[in-house]
Parts: sequence; structure tokens; C-alpha cells
Amino acid sequence: MIVNESAPPKLYKYQSCNEYTFSNLRKRCLWFSKPESFNDPFDCDINFEIVDVTQENLRLLFSHMRESVQDKMGFDKKYLNDGNINDVFAEDAIKFSLMATSQVKKQWAQTGVTCLSEKNDDILMWSHYTYGYQGFCLEFDTTYSPFTETGKATLIKVRYSDSYPPLSLSDILHNKLPPLPKNLLGTKSLHWSYEAEWRVFSSIGGIEYSYNKAALTGVYFGCKMKESNRATIASILADSPTPLYQMYRSNDKFKVSPNEIYSAR
Repeated sequence: MIVNESAPPKLYKYQSCNEYTFSNLRKRCLWFSKPESFNDPFDCDINFEIVDVTQENLRLLFSHMRESVQDKMGFDKKYLNDGNINDVFAEDAIKFSLMATSQVKKQWAQTGVTCLSEKNDDILMWSHYTYGYQGFCLEFDTTYSPFTETGKATLIKVRYSDSYPPLSLSDILHNKLPPLPKNLLGTKSLHWSYEAEWRVFSSIGGIEYSYNKAALTGVYFGCKMKESNRATIASILADSPTPLYQMYRSNDKFKVSPNEIYSAR
């Protein structure tokens, strides 16, 4: 289960330079994508590792399922050997348990997600998400909506793992499914852990979410950003006190660092 954690003071969103990101910046809004558009096929579409497969829970599940079938003799013949629950039922119980979450997955497939990071200087994210350092990175103050808990959006920290999140057979038996959405939408492979990701969720995907101008506390330009794109962003933010930073390559290390190039403070 994902534990709620306090958000860091700042979160960062890496962007490429195009008409859509400039438009969003102009309107001071974030785009909430549907999970189906993500580049990782596992993202928001994972299975679960069923735990708690004890004999006691299997017996409880057996009794629960037997009550709902008409052909009880056929049910017993398939799943009982000498009055004891057999291995076939144990295997099917896991399948049935995963099927019990399918409706939750379908429901949350329509949710909206925007992804951010705790870091503004990760060289892989600058490479992957800003079109080879040609884009920019937005800095947000997390005391503003949508990063605060509201009725419209929810912020969670992504959990990284080398296996699927656990799903308790006991929880399924007692209809305790509310934690599933966060496990489903906020667990990724350890391969992505360098991103130090946080996610904001909305109930509907494919929408814009406006934020307070004061929430944008910095814009970082990539090392290879074109001068014309720097000028465009500076023009968009001309009426804003948002500081602008230029990222520079280190001369002796594999790292990038920002220098402030404009501040109205």
C-alpha cells in the first residue's frame, strides 16, 4: 500500500518546446493525460501479487463462491478432493481475485494524470522529456492547488518496486478495495526510480487544470534551448515575477546546474 507523504516544497515538470506547452504556459494550466497515452505499457495497467493465500482464506472464499452458484454438486466435484479444497481451486481463486479488480482498473483508466519530479537537474529527464535539453522545466510551489489535497485533484508519491504491489485475499473477501487505485496508478518499475516522481490525479483525463500564477516559482531553460524559444517564454512571463534560470553543463562532472538569468523579485 502506498503511504501518504507530505509533498516536498517544490515539484518540477519537464517539458519540450511546442505550441501546446507554450499555450499551457500562457494559460497557466497543466495537462492531465489519460494513462493510455503513457510511454510505459506497464504504467497504470499493472496486475497484483495476491498474498494471504492461506487455507483459512481459501475456505472462506470457497464458501462465499459456493453460495452464489446454482450447481453446487458440480462446484464441489471440481474443487473438492475427499472433502478438502484442492489445488485447482487455489489457482482459480487467484484468477477470480484478479478479476475482482478489473472494474476498478476500467474505472481508473479514464482518470487524468500529470507527472512531476522532486528534481530539476536530472540529466536523463532533461534528455528524455525536453527533446535533448532543448526544452524547459517548470518549478511549482506545492502549497498551491492542484498540489494540495482538494476535491478535484489528488497528489501521491510514486512507489518503485521490482514486483507488482500486493493484494490481500483477505481484503478482497471483506470488500476492502479502496486502496487499489493508488496502488494501481502509483506503482512503477524500479527502472524508473531515478525520476523521483509525484503524480497529481483528476477524475477525468484529457483535460486542462488551471493553477494560480503564484504557484509557478521558476522556469529552467535547457542547455540546448534555442534563443527563439527562450524569448517566447520570457515574453509569455513578461507580466510575472517568475524567475528564469539557464541550465549549464558542468566542466568536470556529468551534471547540469542552474544560474538565474532573470528575476523581478
